[in-house]
Formats: sequence, structure tokens, C-alpha cells
Amino acid sequence: MFTSIQKKLLLEKPLLWNTKFIPMVILGMAFHVVQFFLGWLQGTIDFTNKTKINIEFSAISFGILAVIIAIILWLVAYFKNNSFKSFYKKSKNSLFYEWLQLFVVIFLLSSFYLSFSMGRQLHERSYYSYEDTQKRCEIIANADIFIDGFFKGTEVDSLASGLIDSLGNKTAKIKRQEIDSFAAAIEEELIYKDYILFKGKKYKEYSLLNRGIHEFSIISEEADSLNEIKVKNWLFENDVTAVKKLMTDYLGLINEHQLKTNLTLETWFEATYKSPEFDSFLYISPYFKEHETYNSYRYHQYETSIVKPYDVKYSKYYIQQDILKDKYETVSVAHTNNLIDFDAVIVYLYLALSCSLLLFSFRVSSGKSWLIALVSLGIINVIIGIFGALGSSSSFYFGSMLAIFIGISFYFGKIYVEAKRKEISGIILNLILWLSVYFIPIIYNLVTDYYKKSEYKYGYDYVSPEYTWLREHFSTMFVLNFIFMIFVLFLLSRIIRNWKGIAEN
Repeated sequence: MFTSIQKKLLLEKPLLWNTKFIPMVILGMAFHVVQFFLGWLQGTIDFTNKTKINIEFSAISFGILAVIIAIILWLVAYFKNNSFKSFYKKSKNSLFYEWLQLFVVIFLLSSFYLSFSMGRQLHERSYYSYEDTQKRCEIIANADIFIDGFFKGTEVDSLASGLIDSLGNKTAKIKRQEIDSFAAAIEEELIYKDYILFKGKKYKEYSLLNRGIHEFSIISEEADSLNEIKVKNWLFENDVTAVKKLMTDYLGLINEHQLKTNLTLETWFEATYKSPEFDSFLYISPYFKEHETYNSYRYHQYETSIVKPYDVKYSKYYIQQDILKDKYETVSVAHTNNLIDFDAVIVYLYLALSCSLLLFSFRVSSGKSWLIALVSLGIINVIIGIFGALGSSSSFYFGSMLAIFIGISFYFGKIYVEAKRKEISGIILNLILWLSVYFIPIIYNLVTDYYKKSEYKYGYDYVSPEYTWLREHFSTMFVLNFIFMIFVLFLLSRIIRNWKGIAEN
């Protein structure tokens, strides 16, 4: 069947036959399907322990090896015939179609990790819906206050308050030296007090009212702050029912995933809920040491929050909070990350674009011209790079490359218009094809460098709105450049077709 298809393509669609486009597309799609299922396997989450399936390295290594072998075999078959160099009759757009097929094949073969990543992420998302994950993460985050949540900063004294007010009044004009002085000042322990204020009431530094909650990516910063305040309001208002409901829900998750704990609702509440000051609670170990036994935990000495956190010894109580956080953070990230990484797609597009241009340029010129152009480009980059480094100016490098590109384009245009003899236009053609990829990025960097110079223009950190806008649209620039390259290659492919008819030297 495969042979008959190739024979039919040879007779009716010789370009597709020569590029082996159809079998390579099928092979590329097969790679993506295999990598998707390997990614799905990688996305398996075992909520009961710390271990997890990790086949990513093996899957990617296998994929890279398979792609290298496939590309070598494909190129051997592809370079057997070259109708362009044999002066075979070609349509006006046939060279463009040939490049496009090369690009599609290389993109399919090289971008298999996108499918691996998608398979992993879809499997991680499949455990719980977005809303259910958000609800469960909220329970885990809020319960952190009663387990092993971090302690936040205390009240700042009048000296620091004055510095903060001063900073706020002159943010737009403050100099770098003043910012450094301010940062150094607020780091001094003298400007911090040993208590916090919550709704006008003082609590000790190591009180539950000064503990923070765990942050999950699926919960916004605003929601995190509201949840933290909500739990602390329960303590402030002595809402025992709400606290016990939170603990019950949390223990429900622990039991659902068969995680270890020696806490019950009653023991947990009694160990941590020390109203009204909440500063003599017991520290709950947020993990279970596997080399310990259940009985050994009974002989640990009770330790209260009178001892500072960096000296603290945990009580006999433990709960596998570390595993619960880790597993739900995985699900949380899977829901909040984009299913397709836009920046990664751009990288693979440009990888395929660069490789396809290397093959295409070799196809339309001689091997000698291709090699000379490659060596010349390397030497040019080294020389310009050295002078740019000596002058500490990236603008010199980009400006020089732009000037070279414009110069060789004029030269090639002259040869093309006069149509007398090719001279070294084969070498120049390769350079034009390769450098055209960087035409818009070069201009982008020159413009960015121009506006970046205004950062220290007034003696302080001023960032021009033009520079900020350019940096924010960095990815957009590459998208526009890719569209621009398709248009350029469409025009160049027609020009190259006619250039082939010019006599050699």
C-alpha cells in the first residue's frame, strides 16, 4: 500500500514524492501520539506517598533518539533527487511549497515534547475539577495555621513608619542610594516590635494570629488574604464551630488519601486552640518520619510556642501535610498553567524555521556556496562580537548585522536585475536566507536599546513607557517576525527560481 501511494505521488505529485511529506507527517503525528500517552503516564499522581512516576527523562531521550534516526533516514531519501539543480520544470511557487513541507516535517518531529507536556497536564487535571481543586486547596491552606504555618512580621516602630511615609511621598524621585539606605534600615531588628495588632488587640509574635497560610497557585493573592483573615477572625471571635469544621474537612482529606496521622479532631483542637491568646499551642509535625514508629512519637516531649520557631521541637502529634500539599500543588499548577505553552510553541516554530532554511538554502545553492556562507557568517559574528564587547554596546552588534544584511541584499538585487553572471551571489543568497530571520529582531533590539538609555537619564530609575511597552510585547515581536518570514520566503522562492537561470561565472 505504501509503495503504491509513493508511486502515485511520483507520477502526479512529484514534489510530495521527493520530500516524502506524507509518510513523514504520519510518522511525526505518531511520535506525538506516543509522547502524549507517555506524558499521560507521567501525570499519574499517587496521593498516598511521596514517590511518583518519573519517566520524563527516558521519554524525552527516547524521543530525541528516534527523531535523529528519522531525520537522517529522511534526509538520505530527500537528497537523492533535486529537480531544481537538474533544471526540472517547476511552477512559480513550487520552491515555496517545498520549504513549507520541510518546515512542517521538522516542526512535527521536533515538537513532540508539547504533546508529552499536554498529556501530563491533562492527566493531572483529570483528578479533580477546577472548582473542586480550588475548594480542597483552600481547606489545606487554611488548616496550615493549626499545623506548621510560617510566622509573619510584627508591627513596625515609628522610625520605620517615618521611612515608609517618606518613601511613599517621593517614590517618583527617590534615588538609588536612598532606596538602598531605606532597605538596610528596615532590615534592622530595632525597628520591629515583638507583637502584632489584629483588630486593635495585641498578640505575641509567636501566636496563631501571626501565622500565615500556604499559598496555592489556583487561589489568587487576594483570595489568600481574605481566607487568612477569615480564619483569624474565627480565632478572634472564638468561633469554635468554624474551626472544628475546618479541621474535620482537613482530616477528611487525610483519610481519603490514606495518609498517616495520630491526630483526631479532639486532640488536634485541644493541642492548638489555646484561647484567647493562642500563644501556647503545640507544634504539629507536618510529616511522618518513616524510620519512626507510631509508639516512638508518644515519648516526644511537648514543646510550646514560648520557644522561638528556629529552636522549636515538635510535639508527639504528626500529620502528613507535606505530601498533601505537594500533590495538590501539582493539581493546582496543572489547572492554572496554560495547556499549551505559547512561548514553547514559538521556540519550536523558530527551531523548525531555522533548520528548514538550512536545508532549503542547501537545496537551492551548491554545497560549496553553502559551506563558505556558513563559515563566513561565523567569522563575521566573531569579529563583530569582539568589537561589540570591547565597546560594551549591543547596539554596535545589531547595527553592524543590519548594515551587512542591507548591503548583501543590494548586491544580490544588482546581480538579479543585471542577470549577466552569478559571481558570488550563491554565497550571498545563503546569507540573505539565514539573516532574514533576524531582520525584525535586530530592529527591535536597536529600538529597545535606544529607549533603554533613558533609564538613568535623570539620575534615578526612570523607565520610559516606550521601553516598557517593547519589553511587554517581546513574544508578539517574534510572532510578527514569523509571519513576516513566510511572506519573505514566498517572494524569495520566486526570485530564486528565476535566479537559477543566470549564467555561472
